Amino acid sequence: MDCPERFRAGNTQSLAFQRDRRLKVLKFGGTSVGSAALIARVADLITRATATHQIVVVVSAAAGVTNELVNAWDALQQGALDVPALLARMRQRHRTLAHVLGHHAALRRGYLATLEETLSQLARVLRMAQSQNAKPAWRDEVLATGERLMAPLLAATLKARGVAAFAQDATTLICTDARHGEANVNLEATRERVQQWFARLGKQTVPVVTGFIGATPEGQTTTLGRGGSDYSAALLAAMLGAEVLERWTDVDGLYTADPRKNPEARRYQTLVLEEAWAWNHAGKLGMHRKALDPLVAAGIPVHVRSTLAPEQPGTWLLPADTPQTLVG
Repeated sequence: MDCPERFRAGNTQSLAFQRDRRLKVLKFGGTSVGSAALIARVADLITRATATHQIVVVVSAAAGVTNELVNAWDALQQGALDVPALLARMRQRHRTLAHVLGHHAALRRGYLATLEETLSQLARVLRMAQSQNAKPAWRDEVLATGERLMAPLLAATLKARGVAAFAQDATTLICTDARHGEANVNLEATRERVQQWFARLGKQTVPVVTGFIGATPEGQTTTLGRGGSDYSAALLAAMLGAEVLERWTDVDGLYTADPRKNPEARRYQTLVLEEAWAWNHAGKLGMHRKALDPLVAAGIPVHVRSTLAPEQPGTWLLPADTPQTLVG
């Protein structure tokens, strides 16, 4: 399979800044932020990374949250959704996650206020959908809730460690069409927004960006499809010319098979990025179909690492014209 022309490695002018060797984009999936202890570990990893690089973080909803929201929307369609019960479960889950803030009373109060505001918005959308013909746009508003609850919590956890962090809703960065559920990104409009936004950030500031989410030019929330946080992170890495995209998950790299199910599975030390792109489009890597497109275009490597075992080497996806040795 050949890369589409607009994503060939040499065709980068419309996507990326000149490569910035001091910038990393770190993406954390839902399994990496599924408990208070894991959020603390992620915050420690980010804090250490700020010692050597400027950092942009992209984060998913906590493990299981998006699935629960999908199930809630399906139940609503069938007239079987108990909105108060859903809100109570979401509130309890995120109050438990907020234990990561420990004795930082002001940060905890601030996050709990954000939690209630976000749940109130969720309730409004669900009740509108119950009383009217449910719209695809409302489904995207509902599904975006998990990331909108996680990004402020991770940002607050970083603040508790002295990092100048803030939560950034990606609706102001990722411009899409109105194909709700799996929106197409307007690359040029997004590039302009992302680069202007980044130019205003202080060098020591760490934005925690909601993955999976975009918005139409009119500001209506969209989602990029399941696994869309990988695509969000790839877009930011390409458009900012990052040194590398670090993709943090619960497995220490890419394997020949699922190592949790097959003890004979072997970890790949390196893969050629363009070959991995073809595998991914064939559905063999389990990432969003477009997740590697911007990285192939900009020639930016990916380092797949484990939050549970950060000392492990993981797997490098290296552009074809990159020497096949890389220390990091």
